[in-house]
Amino acid sequence: MVFKIPKVDEAEAEILKEKRGSQNFPKTTEFPFSESYKNLVTAIKTTEIASDAILYNAVEAVNENKESGFAGYWCFAGTGQGDRWLLDHENKVFFYDHDAPGDFMPMEINFGQWLQLAFLIQQLDQYFDEFETIPESVKKDFDEALNRISPGLSELYPFGI
Repeated sequence: MVFKIPKVDEAEAEILKEKRGSQNFPKTTEFPFSESYKNLVTAIKTTEIASDAILYNAVEAVNENKESGFAGYWCFAGTGQGDRWLLDHENKVFFYDHDAPGDFMPMEINFGQWLQLAFLIQQLDQYFDEFETIPESVKKDFDEALNRISPGLSELYPFGI
């Protein structure tokens, strides 16, 4: 299988197809997220890009962060099983496994690269939905695609396939 890594602007455009009215972050929100992140999540509803990549809209992200206790991080997405995707003050992505509380695994990617990752997971989901199994050759292709996003990402990827 050939995994296609979308350009970041293509990934954003795909998400924005489901655009809805603009939202704003409360003025009291003092997290230094990137303009591209801010512009995207204020223009969407919460969007399930893939099985392990649910991007929160601005309102849901604010609510999630009020309750999370993730000091110094911004929770921007979840997996649907209690795990979270977070940003730090330098726009670096971290993974939080709810089964290992307190540990924030650095993914060594930024938000734009996370969008690319989410669309790779989407392609893997579609393959699994069609064939109900993932052979070693597809796993290898997926790992290679992860490493094209960022060298070593396949080693950091938190989910088994």
